[in-house]
Amino acid sequence: MVKIISTLASAISLTLSLTLVAAHPGGHGALEKRAAATCSTVYKPVAAGGYPAIDCVPFTQDPQVQTWLKLVDMTKVPVYPTSKDGVCPTDLTTIPKDQCWWTCQKCDAPTDIVSCPKPETWGLTYDDGPSPDSPRLYDNLLDHNQKATLFIVGSRAVSYPETLKRAYKEGHHIAIHTWSHHAMTSLMNEQVVAELKWTETAIFNTIGVTPLYWRPPFGDVDNRVRAIATQLGYKTSIWTQGFDTNDWNIPAGTATPQSVIDTFKSWLVKVPTMSTGFIVLEHDLFPQEVDVAVNGILPVAYATKGLMMQPIVQCLGDGKPYKEGAGSFVLIPDNSTNSGGNSAGGKGNAGTAVAVGSSTWIVGTSIALAAVAGVY
Repeated sequence: MVKIISTLASAISLTLSLTLVAAHPGGHGALEKRAAATCSTVYKPVAAGGYPAIDCVPFTQDPQVQTWLKLVDMTKVPVYPTSKDGVCPTDLTTIPKDQCWWTCQKCDAPTDIVSCPKPETWGLTYDDGPSPDSPRLYDNLLDHNQKATLFIVGSRAVSYPETLKRAYKEGHHIAIHTWSHHAMTSLMNEQVVAELKWTETAIFNTIGVTPLYWRPPFGDVDNRVRAIATQLGYKTSIWTQGFDTNDWNIPAGTATPQSVIDTFKSWLVKVPTMSTGFIVLEHDLFPQEVDVAVNGILPVAYATKGLMMQPIVQCLGDGKPYKEGAGSFVLIPDNSTNSGGNSAGGKGNAGTAVAVGSSTWIVGTSIALAAVAGVY
């Protein structure tokens, strides 16, 4: 009982420092969804078998990071100034044209994964997990034999290893979402390496495979960061421009479940006219984000005829999403269908579209309750 009370008190205290701010006004609005971590400025070596401080940019002088730096030829990395927290400058013309900064220039590099090749195919992804609420999302996906790409934060992998193990065991595609979820263009080259490799290490130590795909937090990437990630063997995956559900703003009160669902429904209208499929930005960090997924977006999607929901590696036809090969992921042939749900390669269930009105929702879960639930 003492331990439970102590944990509850610690969780509640986190609400005092929880910061919810809109950033990146020049591009994708980015919600800072984590409690403000107390990060030391004094270097302390990572203990053998240990990890850097949770939610803090790792120190680059650590011997392990120094070893990883040898994997990158920095002379082949273009030089651009680091950003201030990924926020765009007032004068966008000051940004070099060849920087291809996604946040501010809305620039997709030729190697960026931003859509699924086949029309009416949805690359299903969720960012920021695993969290205490992720199992509710996994339950829904399992009930519908549906797989997704999960972009994992390294700090969350260390905090919730059993949840990550479950996701992998159930065949979801596991990918990297950095260690501390900072805007990548704001970091020095060495910090970019540390963020990616520590996350890779945490995932490998938990599930035994090395992800080859990664997504920059907030989509904040430029050709400098891309060059480093590419040399480390990663494929940069973002999402289709204009396909941000805005679910991350529900906890902040600047979006509602209904507005998120309405946004998703508006995409379904134009999807049949698109020449390619699409990739959507969604999250499974806060309970409100999982609520809108399992109670709103997914029911609508499952009921949409002809819509194919797949992990991004399935829609790309990549049967080896890890350095070690397929892992637990099974690539389904395109001509395979599944009448039980929108599994990889399968189509949506026939049925009546789900109408979700605002009165249906009970989502007054406060930020304090999110912390108490153990999110941070």
